[in-house]
Amino acid sequence: MKTILTTSLAFLLFAAVTTSCTKESMKNPATPSLNEATSQAASTDAQLATLRIGDMHAGGIIFYLDSTKKHGLVAATKDQSTGIKWYNNVYVATGAKGTAIGTGASNTTKIVNKQGSGKYAAKLCADLVLNGFSDWYLPSKQELNQLYKHKAKVTGLAATNYWSSSESDANNAWDQEFGGGFKFADDKSFTIHVRAVRSF
Repeated sequence: MKTILTTSLAFLLFAAVTTSCTKESMKNPATPSLNEATSQAASTDAQLATLRIGDMHAGGIIFYLDSTKKHGLVAATKDQSTGIKWYNNVYVATGAKGTAIGTGASNTTKIVNKQGSGKYAAKLCADLVLNGFSDWYLPSKQELNQLYKHKAKVTGLAATNYWSSSESDANNAWDQEFGGGFKFADDKSFTIHVRAVRSF
């Protein structure tokens, strides 16, 4: 009788333990998709953290990175013109007064809205479609200066003057000479080089 009771008790304990383990497994299923997503996000963050001046990225060559090192500016890989006017053959104040980093795109929009269709520096950049991107623009005065500072990392820049999108007044706009870095408020009728940029 004792043998039967002992055997029965052992069987019941085994069954209880097995059921408990099965329920625990069902409560805590593995979540590989969550782990994979976390891993992919970490990989993307690591890639962005390694961006450097001179890298090919976002359709062009990086010449400026902000403090996060994840956002900045790229330049087209070659000049869009080796000699084009800033104005559309009429002197007019466009309101493109921004000079800081981050103002080139709005300057370009103001210039094109004021001057309309034609062949001039800002329109050339605004119309550019390159490497899958169509949001190129003429850099502001300070954006252009960043391009000058890192000219050794950007292909094809000449030791000559490049237009910025920053207007000085109705008759003049800012450009920069890439031989020595000098900045000038030159007549908008001058034919000067242009290199388009975009932000990422």
